Formats: sequence, C-alpha cells, structure tokens
Amino acid sequence: MSEPILAPEEIEALMAEVAPEEKTDAIFASLPPIKQPENITEFKFDMSGEDSPERYPMFVNLQERLSELLDSQWDELFHQDISVVVSSLENMMYKDVISVDVPQVYFVYEVEGYGRMLISFDTALVVAFIDAMLGGEGEASDKPQTLTAVELRLSERIANKLGDTMSELWLPVHPMTFTMSKLDYDPQFLAVTSAKENCFSCFFDIKISEDLSGQMGIYYPRPFLEPILETLRVTVSDEAGDTDMEWTNHLVDSIAQTSASVRFELTRCQINIGDFLHMKPGDFLPINARPNDPCSLWVDEIHLFYAKPGEQAGVLAAEIIEPAPIGGVV
Repeated sequence: MSEPILAPEEIEALMAEVAPEEKTDAIFASLPPIKQPENITEFKFDMSGEDSPERYPMFVNLQERLSELLDSQWDELFHQDISVVVSSLENMMYKDVISVDVPQVYFVYEVEGYGRMLISFDTALVVAFIDAMLGGEGEASDKPQTLTAVELRLSERIANKLGDTMSELWLPVHPMTFTMSKLDYDPQFLAVTSAKENCFSCFFDIKISEDLSGQMGIYYPRPFLEPILETLRVTVSDEAGDTDMEWTNHLVDSIAQTSASVRFELTRCQINIGDFLHMKPGDFLPINARPNDPCSLWVDEIHLFYAKPGEQAGVLAAEIIEPAPIGGVV
C-alpha cells in the first residue's frame, strides 16, 4: 500500500493555516492517489428512446410493402428484373434531407388535411426511367447533373404514377390521395416543411443493371404523420395466435343464455294522425295484406325470418317459413 502524500503532523500544521471551507480540499489532498484504468472508452447516452420510424411497426411494414409494389411495376417497365430494397429508416431533420452531394430530382406531394411530403431520386435513375418509358433499355449517361426541359416534363409522368402507388399503399391503413405539386432538382425552393422539422425518412436501394444503381428517399415530416401515429404503432404479425378454446366455449355458452326480444309483425299500414285520433271500437285499419301473406319475425331491430300465424298447444304461435335476406333491418 502506498504511503500518504502528507505525514499526520504535516496535515495538522496545514489544517491550522486554512479556512474552514478549505479543510475538505486539504483532507482529499492527504489521501493516496486513485488508480486510474488503463483503457477509457467514450460514454454515449442511450438514444433508444428517440422517436424513430422503427418504433412504428405498421409504418415499417408499409415501406416493405412499397418496395414490393415498386419492384413489380418497374420490372414491367424495364422488361427485366429490377431490385428494390429498403436500406434504412431514419429520423432526420429536413435541412439534412435537402443537403446532399449526389444530384437529385425531388417530387413534392400534397395530401389534403395532412400537408406536404417529399420523394427524391438520384438523377441518373430518373434519366434511366425516362429512357425506358421512351422504349430504350433504361440507360443513363455518366452521372447526369440536371434534367433537360423535356426530361423534366416526362418526369411528371413518373411522379404521378408514384403518387398513385402511394395512395394505393396507404389505402388499407388510412386513405390518402398523393397529388404531385412540385418537381425540381434544386431543393432550396421546395418549401416542404421548416428546416429543423424532423422527418421519418425511408431509403430504398434500386439496382437497374450491373452498371446502374442508385437510391430513392421518401420523407414524411412529423406534422404530416402526427394525426395517424397511433395507427402506425399497431404491431404487424403474420403468425396466427393461439386460440383459447376454453374462453371461446365459455363466450359461446354465455351468448346462448342471453335473452332476446322477439317480435312477430303481421303487417304495417299508414294512416294520418287525424284519422288515428278519431278511431273508435268497431273501426278498421286500412291493411292491404292478404290472409295468407307471410309475416315478419324480428329480433330487436333485425328481420330474421318470414313466418305465418298459427296455433300450437292451444296458444297462438308463429310458424317459420324461411330466413329473411341478410342485412334486413328497420
């Protein structure tokens, strides 16, 4: 064990010369040095609580489904196998979304009631799409930086088709219509959302051929998704859950013991209130039904059967003829 830095008499002399508030520091100074670890690694705070796309299973499932839809559509367009794979899901600030080095073409979509969202393509991919649309083999020149006026116009067809696909994608979850509102390759004037707004960002790796690949990005500003975030939290599972037959049987038995109000209705007629108020014993209601016409058997407000009146064991009874059409309600 190492010796103290100061001897006891030295500590006593020192304490006599210092003010009371300085005594604590003096005591610590008398302690042996603390052994330091040889390897020190940087500590990083746990960021698992950060709100990110991965926390919304339904949202993740939608992106996987979108990759399947686009893969099928683009295989048909290019007449070959096109690879579309979800590469990453991130929570990014909008200013970082539009600060990229690779030349991009941006499609801005407006969704009524939700606002704007953004889709970006590497410019080379857009050129290849246009080439395929015009009957080519889906090729692009070496790293195109911008689009010509004609290419920009044809890009609108790509944007509109993609908007229809997005509308189809979201329909089972929450119906939305994606309408293309702006198309440009300069992101500074898109005005999708504020610079520091967070966006749920989805990136898709697209491989058209051995010589041509690129990336598509889809960006949903947080305010865009805010109204449906609870819906997107739903867990998606393809595995069938175990059925608790004991609970199911108990439920069926309980329902079977539940009472229901049954109504046997001969027919109906219409009469004005004035005539009804003046009715007296011996008057007749204007009923148009014939004696052998079937009557109706109701449970609460649901028409279940056609029946006819009869007698059973000396009391009036309804004899069921046939079931009523499904959905028969008042």
